[in-house]
Amino acid sequence: MKTATQLFEEAILWLRANYKTYRFFVERDIVWTIQTRVISVIEKEKLPYKVMNDYPILHGKRRSLCADIAILGLNELPELVAEFKYEPAHKREDILRSKFPVVFWDEGVLKDIERIHKFTCGDFAGDRTTKAAYALLIDEGSYFKRKEPPPGSRWEDWDISVIPLHHVSILWSKVESATH
Repeated sequence: MKTATQLFEEAILWLRANYKTYRFFVERDIVWTIQTRVISVIEKEKLPYKVMNDYPILHGKRRSLCADIAILGLNELPELVAEFKYEPAHKREDILRSKFPVVFWDEGVLKDIERIHKFTCGDFAGDRTTKAAYALLIDEGSYFKRKEPPPGSRWEDWDISVIPLHHVSILWSKVESATH
């Protein structure tokens, strides 16, 4: 049987192969596309998973911290969670220049990477920790590509031109639980 990790990583490979057929505007467009792809594969292959959006995984001081996507196993516990950030190409003419940058490195990208570490270990009783957690920055115009990837993260170029002379770069971060 396919693991939640295999299911998710295959969905990202599918996104890479099909990226040009979509026009994304906001992070939620990416999350929806991946979520619907994972659901489609689960149904087609009759896999024992369920996919949830904005899934509460850690208790916070004011509210629960949620993952953009969670793949739950038979026991209704998260097998995998993922956080996404999306930076559209800055040369796009269908997005106002005043909107850029959409993503912030320290308070966005690095904060998501910090969160996925917490998602695999938890801090409070009742936290729903996970076996695997991902943080992905889809950087449509390689705006952030010059940034040094944090430990355990890597840049990947997709060699897809969505706008002439601009390519999609992905910052992959993955954490696996030592206790699951």
